[in-house]
Amino acid sequence: METSKFFVTGMTCQACVKTITEKVSALPDVKAVTVDLNKKTVEVQAVKKIELNTVVSALHDLPKYQVFLENTSPATAAVTAPQETFYKTYKPLIIIFVYILAASMAFQVYLGQFNPHTFKDHLMAGFFIVLSFFKFLDLKAFSVSFSGYDPLAQRWQPYGRIYPFVELALGLLFVAGKALPLANALTIVVLTTTTFGVYKRLQSKSQFQCACLGTTFNLPLSNVTIAENVVMILMAAYSLIY
Repeated sequence: METSKFFVTGMTCQACVKTITEKVSALPDVKAVTVDLNKKTVEVQAVKKIELNTVVSALHDLPKYQVFLENTSPATAAVTAPQETFYKTYKPLIIIFVYILAASMAFQVYLGQFNPHTFKDHLMAGFFIVLSFFKFLDLKAFSVSFSGYDPLAQRWQPYGRIYPFVELALGLLFVAGKALPLANALTIVVLTTTTFGVYKRLQSKSQFQCACLGTTFNLPLSNVTIAENVVMILMAAYSLIY
């Protein structure tokens, strides 16, 4: 039995561990795969030695992961791996924001005058509905990733599976213009809890995947996540006050 070890960048959560394990385990002659999320390593036990190119090929449809030889240090790997710009990293989120903004503005044109409350409600509705959609694509993987930083999901695991339903319900309330005081209050409570968890995770200096778009896109947990939540919280607070 031959053992091969590789360093892999891009791993951020247990969903990544599950995906890589399944992909590499499917390779011919592979008997066991051990993925260490903290060390960013993948250890492969096989009938014959597994080459780097073989693992790279197994993960070719997942460009978020970069595979290096076992003797490549994390620092070297970071230099070797392609550096992404802010736009490239957050491109999905930016495009979603532009679409939601355009749709909200279009409705204001339909009204014939600008109504700040309606505009704000439609923005929030768009974000909640669209973001919940991506979470529903892989609810289990989202739940695992979300529990890595949300305080409530860490204490009560089912919350990770319930959260997308909460987002969808809030989005529908905002677009329908119903029970808005309740919707705004829940928005503040839910997003404040998540934001606190994100802040604590960032303070620990550990890399982690932001689950705002589920696990479909590899968005890093960062101050962008906090800014996104804070804007939503401020809009909800504005509605409650005014």
